[in-house]
Amino acid sequence: MDKERRDSLARLASYSLALGMIASAAESTSKDEYENINPDYVDSEKMFLPKSQMSLKKDSLALVIVNPQIDFLSPKGVGWNIYGASIKEHRTSENILSLVRAAKALQIPTFVSYCVWNAQDFKVMLQTPINNFIKGTKLCYGKGEGLNANDISNSGANFLPELEPFILDNKTILTTPRKGFGLNGSDLIAKLRMQNIKQVILCGMDANVHVDSHLRDLLAQGFEVGVVRDATAGAKLPEGDGYLAALINFRFLANEVFFTKEIIGRMQS
Repeated sequence: MDKERRDSLARLASYSLALGMIASAAESTSKDEYENINPDYVDSEKMFLPKSQMSLKKDSLALVIVNPQIDFLSPKGVGWNIYGASIKEHRTSENILSLVRAAKALQIPTFVSYCVWNAQDFKVMLQTPINNFIKGTKLCYGKGEGLNANDISNSGANFLPELEPFILDNKTILTTPRKGFGLNGSDLIAKLRMQNIKQVILCGMDANVHVDSHLRDLLAQGFEVGVVRDATAGAKLPEGDGYLAALINFRFLANEVFFTKEIIGRMQS
């Protein structure tokens, strides 16, 4: 390795250390949470990339919840077989509910980005492993027909009952139903901009597919994005641990990664 590269790496390590000291209070809060989680999910003490910390501004901050729906979060949903273990491990549903309650109490705008598929969508859906699962189980399948094909009532695409009163309070902003994992075809970006939002607290389902896609799309549009690590979950399959895959990417890409307890305290202060 030439001298210039060695010097660059030394500067990077020094910068990372300085930022780590700035974020020490947040990190100490996070370490309190480590007692109850899988050791595989604990942040290494030897993190190399320089961390960043969001300076939250209430007048430009929003909570965005991805897929708070029965098929993703409920034992009665068709996705429970692949998501349930991770949801129970992280108390995902309870943490999302805590975030919503805090946002409502603090009058922080709340947005819900949700997906609905119907018979017409399934006809043109590409053949991939996750799409095959969606089609095979009819995950978040709208039961209506024609112009009502995206109707989520009385279906697994409906919102989790515990969250529904907060989502349907005529204050939470609902996006157009999505047909994919990210924001292609969604009006979330437009609605965020209409509210002068610049910072997003991101949570919801599922971690390495939908939430990861939202993170990338929001960053690409110039938003600051912090992900709430225990207010999401991922499929645990022979193919791999979807939550761990997402967590690694969150560490690389997000402006900050929070625990629920930590970010609620930050929002309140």
